[in-house]
Amino acid sequence: MLREAITALSADSAPAIPDLAARLAVSERQLRSVFAGGIGLSPKHFARIDRVRRVLAYAGDTPWSHLAADTGYYDQSHLTADFRALMGVPPAAYLHGRLPAPTSCRVPR
Repeated sequence: MLREAITALSADSAPAIPDLAARLAVSERQLRSVFAGGIGLSPKHFARIDRVRRVLAYAGDTPWSHLAADTGYYDQSHLTADFRALMGVPPAAYLHGRLPAPTSCRVPR
């Protein structure tokens, strides 16, 4: 089930989480539990990361507004907000090599 869910969420037209749960005949809670146990992320967080990955794969000469539409974002501002939340900088800054300052990682005990 996890593999099927990951494949569905990685598709260009990824389903909404409630629709995916219904298609897999599980509750949203069960789907979250399977994801958390299998990859340590919620389905929604996985989908956000995968969308940003797809943006990076297609980034270059393509306008941001087209990338937003092609990767399932409502508009360019939603793409930028999601990208900044996950990567720490806006997409253009990232592509120009302006990365956020490194921070130390803390492992929970």
